[in-house]
Amino acid sequence: MMVGIEKLNVYGSSLYLDQQDLARARGKDPVKVLEDFMIHTRGLNPPWEDAVTMGANAALGMLTQQDREDIGLLVVGTEGSVDFGKPISTNIHRALGLGPNVRNFETKFACYSGVAAMDVAINWIAAGHNRGKKALVIATDFSRAHLGAFEEFVLGGAATAALISDTPKIVAFETLKKGTWTTDIYDTFRPSAKEEMGNNEVSLFSYMDATTGAYEDYLANNPDEVDFDTYFKYFVYHTPFPGIAFQAHRTLCRDHAPKKKPELKLDFEKRVMPGLRFAARVGSTYGTSNFTGLASLLTHATDLKAGDRIAFFAYGSGAIGEFYSGHILPEALEVLQGMNISGKLDQRRRVTVEEYESIENSRESYIENPNFEPDFSILNGWYGEHYRNSGLLVLKGVKDWYRTYELA
Repeated sequence: MMVGIEKLNVYGSSLYLDQQDLARARGKDPVKVLEDFMIHTRGLNPPWEDAVTMGANAALGMLTQQDREDIGLLVVGTEGSVDFGKPISTNIHRALGLGPNVRNFETKFACYSGVAAMDVAINWIAAGHNRGKKALVIATDFSRAHLGAFEEFVLGGAATAALISDTPKIVAFETLKKGTWTTDIYDTFRPSAKEEMGNNEVSLFSYMDATTGAYEDYLANNPDEVDFDTYFKYFVYHTPFPGIAFQAHRTLCRDHAPKKKPELKLDFEKRVMPGLRFAARVGSTYGTSNFTGLASLLTHATDLKAGDRIAFFAYGSGAIGEFYSGHILPEALEVLQGMNISGKLDQRRRVTVEEYESIENSRESYIENPNFEPDFSILNGWYGEHYRNSGLLVLKGVKDWYRTYELA
């Protein structure tokens, strides 16, 4: 039985901040910021968007009515949930108009949450518990405010929606070829609804340990003889920022296919860079990383064809790493092109640094606030221009902690 992704969509919100603008405002070298982090622009949410709206909007642009009727499982991976008890899968279930007999829940493991959600869906289908139904996997996250801090240059967010089924059209996963590595560590974490903490050095070393540990476990669980240079056509790495993918690829090459510096850079440009193009536009992709990377790969690779094997590495702070693989399917490019992801990213509004700071401060004031209504008049009427009558989900307000969402 084949199990994999039938449909895939990426939602990068409706606003973006240019990294060079931010660098100049913070007294940094714009060229060095781009070179170090490989983020050109970062996604930004207006005050009427959150993890719920982002996740729903990723799926609303993808699902047909028949898809809705075929879904029997909804799993949402996030570390940016709006409630510590009620899962946002219930909010998204309502927003998408799914039926009452859809099992749904939320997963949390930092940036691994989206792949964890997908793994549940894959096993549910492979075991036959789906009884002909499909699964919808959503990953949705965005950064907390870090105004003036070093982390400000690796912020961002996105949401992805993936329809998982036994009739995949984009990628079929090699379900028995998987490697996992884990440890207990505090690298990045969110101890409260308002705080996003981390140790950058610890996080970098943990990411590299997870990369090597998960890949070695993948080899141990793989009956094939694996030649690192030929077995995988492309690589999709977890991207808290795209620049870290170069470090990960260099680490694996060092251990399994040593290369001189020019050869390493060429291999990175050829086999890794196509999967980083969307991350360079939205910034940190959190739990959506592998999905956003796959969509970017399908959009930007020039010689991708059916049957090509893709390597995936997922990472979650705390920490876990997972290395797995899948094969591209014949309809992949056609299906993804129908989502027009690049075109929708082009439609975002560029914000100034001053607007960005105002939005972040406004959103921070809403956290753990039992009553508020977003200001829909900001950004020179952007709500009316982009959202009104668009069918996108927006947060209308919070009263006595009850959140109200509506389709614009």
